[in-house]
Amino acid sequence: MKEVKIYTIVSDQLSPPITGESFCTDMVRHSDYADLEEKFAALVAENATLKNPDNWLSQSDYGYEAAEVAAQNGATNDESLRAGMIAIINRIETPATDAFLAEVWASGVDAAIEHLHKKFGGTGHIGVPIMALEWLAQEIRKGGAA
Repeated sequence: MKEVKIYTIVSDQLSPPITGESFCTDMVRHSDYADLEEKFAALVAENATLKNPDNWLSQSDYGYEAAEVAAQNGATNDESLRAGMIAIINRIETPATDAFLAEVWASGVDAAIEHLHKKFGGTGHIGVPIMALEWLAQEIRKGGAA
């Protein structure tokens, strides 16, 4: 996910001018806004899919099978039910949500890199750990590490 840059402009220089809000207005490029709208729509669609009982019922065979296996292995009724629910949840695909969460996780790694640079940048012993974290952030964004 590309970073959305926020621009600030004097409010009365806009067309039409914005009055009464504040001296400056924060703005984003239309292409960035459209990209965010598209990602938001995909997340909303996935959320609706997750709330649709038909999607859960279509995966029920996997849930029953997992619950039976859990029971055969000595699980309690609650544990068997949980195993079945987890099997169903794992079968429902959510690529937009997965991509969004991967970016959140990778952004956390980026923040850790920045923190390490600030704390230990002058010590001369930070290069290898930083490279490892940069690799991790790239892999998370590609979906290869979690």
